[in-house]
Amino acid sequence: MRDAGLKEPQFEMTDFFRTVFYRNPEYALKQASEKVVEKLSTNQQMIIEAVAKDPAISAKTLADMVGISTRKIQGNIAKLKSMGVLKRIGPDKGGHWTVVEK
Repeated sequence: MRDAGLKEPQFEMTDFFRTVFYRNPEYALKQASEKVVEKLSTNQQMIIEAVAKDPAISAKTLADMVGISTRKIQGNIAKLKSMGVLKRIGPDKGGHWTVVEK
């Protein structure tokens, strides 16, 4: 672990014996961002691509582009926001979307 520049493992003894190994934080972040991309549906990927091209795009325009209802667009946007992929800057009217880089 020292040779790899990682934190030394912890050994704990309670009712059980437990060893905690630490991994490189850069590897953990890379894995987390890959998992987020893997979890995105085709519609969500299309939404992200459209928002990246036009941050002021409306839900109605997104619905027409993706081919699903406005209500489904709103649901997908809510999921993307909760996953930390999309962020709204400013109010509903006059604001814009930003794709959060992970």
